[in-house]
Amino acid sequence: MAIEFEKHNLRSYELKQQIHRRNRRLVIAVGAILAVLIISISIYFVINKSYTGFEVIHSIERSDSSSAKYLSYKSGVLRYSRDGAVAMDSGGNQLWNGTFQMSDPMVEISGNFVAISDRGYKTVQIFDGEGGMNTVEVQHPIIMTKIAKQGVIAVLMKGNKANYISLYDKDGGKLIDSSTIAAKDGFPIDIDLSEDGRKLVTSYVSLSSGSLQSNVTFYNFGVGQNYIDRIVGAFPYGQTLIADVEFLGNDTVAAFGDNKYCLYSMKELPDIIQEEEITGEVKSILHNNKYFGFVVPGAKDQELSQIMLFDLGGKKILDKKLDYEYENIYLSGDEIIMHSGQDWMIWRVNGKEKIQGTFDNLVSYILPSKGNNKYIIINGTNMQEVSLID
Repeated sequence: MAIEFEKHNLRSYELKQQIHRRNRRLVIAVGAILAVLIISISIYFVINKSYTGFEVIHSIERSDSSSAKYLSYKSGVLRYSRDGAVAMDSGGNQLWNGTFQMSDPMVEISGNFVAISDRGYKTVQIFDGEGGMNTVEVQHPIIMTKIAKQGVIAVLMKGNKANYISLYDKDGGKLIDSSTIAAKDGFPIDIDLSEDGRKLVTSYVSLSSGSLQSNVTFYNFGVGQNYIDRIVGAFPYGQTLIADVEFLGNDTVAAFGDNKYCLYSMKELPDIIQEEEITGEVKSILHNNKYFGFVVPGAKDQELSQIMLFDLGGKKILDKKLDYEYENIYLSGDEIIMHSGQDWMIWRVNGKEKIQGTFDNLVSYILPSKGNNKYIIINGTNMQEVSLID
């Protein structure tokens, strides 16, 4: 009997241990789920937090002329005019500068490199972001210039009966020459260069029997050496005017037309990911290396504009009415920055409002600074770095 009693106690003890371990695992699992839930909720509220105002971190008085223009550069700004360019950090400290004389300077930025060309003339200045500058003298009047992250530039030029595209390295050495005959190929509308400088996309338009004919053409200067004129793909768009072609990152291309858009994958050869009609006239085109989209007016005069954003796979991530009459709008990272006069508004790409407010003075530029909640505000008299506050 004693042995049976001991066995019974042993089984009872083992059962209690099993129950204890099971309950302990259950408590741990529930605790982990609650922790993940709390963290997820906290992250949601942090990344979707709204702000009511800002505080000024740095402020410097503008000493440039009213004709000077500003672009976002690194975590600061690039200021340029017909007399030269100056790169500054967010506090207004000079990083580098360069002087030149141009009638109509056009600026392209990729990484540290900056290309400034003189529209209608034959000079391009390449800045390496570390104080170095090289001058490239091209053979024909410049229509536009694009630059890659290594400093390779593509220059579109106009001739008498032909148009030319030449590639140069950061030191000004010529890499590639290409030409198109206006009577046969039409006239260039836009070009863009991939981040690695190995791929190019162009949009041309021609007239055939009195009708507009638009074509998007892809070049690859690597594997394209096995193709005629290095052309690895060409897509006709008929009477759709493709006014803007853009590399979104290194391997994705978007072609924006007046009534449709097309998204291509191009690791080596172009392949259509998505092609969609656009309902209504496009008011603004938005794009960066993560997203692209449009603002279209309402179908009727009293209806609000509609803003739509897509990821680089063509998936729609935002479709929302926009009750704000902006003068400037653009994508910066995961945010949509809008401003007009003394007013500004920032949305996240999920459509959540980050801030809406009014300045004391008319604002010319609102540019991102280093940090999620910091911006560079430029008005007629000052350049300020500000941080958002509750």
